[in-house]
Amino acid sequence: MRLLNLIACLEYALIQTELPLQMMEIKGIAYDSRNVNKGEIFVCLKGYESDGHTHIREAAQNGAAAVLVETLTAEGKLLDFPRGLTVLLVKDTREALAYLSAAWFRWPARKLNVIGVTGTKGKTTVAWMIKAMLEAAGEPCGYIGTLGAVVGETSYSQKNTTPESFTIHEYFAKMVEAGCKYAVVEVSSQGMKYKRAEGIAFTAGIFTNFGEDHIGPGEHESLEEYRYCKSLLFRQCRIGIGNVDDEAYGQMFEHADCVRYGFGINRPCAQEERVLRAEHIRFLMKAGRPATEFEAGGKLYTLAMPGAFNVYNALAALQTVFCLAEEYGIGGEGLEERLAGVLDDVSVRGRMERVDNEKNIACYVDYAHNAMSLAHVLKTLRMYRPQRIITVFGCGGNRSKGRRLQMGRVSGECSDVTIITSDNPRFEEPLQIMKDIEEGILGTGGAYHMIEDRREAVRLAVHMARQGDIVLIAGKGHEDYQEIRGARYPMDDRLLVESALQD
Repeated sequence: MRLLNLIACLEYALIQTELPLQMMEIKGIAYDSRNVNKGEIFVCLKGYESDGHTHIREAAQNGAAAVLVETLTAEGKLLDFPRGLTVLLVKDTREALAYLSAAWFRWPARKLNVIGVTGTKGKTTVAWMIKAMLEAAGEPCGYIGTLGAVVGETSYSQKNTTPESFTIHEYFAKMVEAGCKYAVVEVSSQGMKYKRAEGIAFTAGIFTNFGEDHIGPGEHESLEEYRYCKSLLFRQCRIGIGNVDDEAYGQMFEHADCVRYGFGINRPCAQEERVLRAEHIRFLMKAGRPATEFEAGGKLYTLAMPGAFNVYNALAALQTVFCLAEEYGIGGEGLEERLAGVLDDVSVRGRMERVDNEKNIACYVDYAHNAMSLAHVLKTLRMYRPQRIITVFGCGGNRSKGRRLQMGRVSGECSDVTIITSDNPRFEEPLQIMKDIEEGILGTGGAYHMIEDRREAVRLAVHMARQGDIVLIAGKGHEDYQEIRGARYPMDDRLLVESALQD
């Protein structure tokens, strides 16, 4: 693509060039200097740990034809641009990368109905439910989120819940090519903070809930910033769908012009006619498994996932599809029955996922990796009156100590036995992380063990379990690796449970 055509969507100042921009052919976009190929444009991004502006010479050596900068200084020095390199100055390189990426892939988001899901917890479950419901209604739908990306029958792995803008538009282009009409995207607060979804006109945005999380180095400076970043999604939406029972509901939509719909269980709302409510919620055992029944809009639904928080997730997905059905006429006759069928059979990887076994031991794997999520899961399981709840969890490294203390306290209060173990220690010592968790649990008087080896911790939990107990393996959910010192080693909680059951 000609450079002049590629940057037509940007406001920029030309700092240096040897060729007219209309004559320059750009062969790709890169934002990591190590991955630059000959003829590409390198976009300098400022991150928590590194600054792309300090790697311009490396990018040029790797063959970059042009570079996009947002400053002419770095580390207190004036940038020295190699000869022959075209240099463009923009106000914000992250914002520019989003528009460049959209232009590079021929604006694929404009050919899709994009649905964004944000919230402290529930994003993955809601997004996966929406995808399943749309496909049950006959509408091909792609997915981008914590579980990776799914386009048709093809799955892709990724590191971040909301990947970099270039990757988002690359997936969108694949979805368009595969015939998808819809794309559902988990939109994290970090994704909005770093403008990965900049310029995307969302058909609908969903707010699940808000709680204290992601506060600390490399994440958000304060709870206010965290909440603000989440609310940005709704300034880019035509339809906003939110949890009216959550205290942050009003703040999410305070500066948004979208048409608003709601869902909830408890609190009356001024726009009641646009709120889908669950009533007569019942927690029951179905074929030996915890399940949940509720009524909404005069229809009885059976949810194959336990707990009131999953009722909220189901309501969010239902309200979204009902809005889309009203807007675009999707689904036709029998839509409610098909959606009910989805909920009756839904399973989301690593989200209250039951590990079936012949021993009839109730084992669940869940991604709960903060105090709020862990408390919800444990209190939910308690509703089904188990003999004991045995919880195995650890905390990730390079995250705040406060999260560890809070999770320790929650497990001590809500579990009968806690087994503290290692999660993804990253660049921290696992035993120190475990001691931080222990500090939180000590004040509760809860029984606990400390076993650094996660395999052995899961083995102990399974071997301790008796008829009527529930074993919860929390923290890693869908992840199939353990991250230690920058390397990822294979580890899947489901496989650990199955191995322990075979002993």
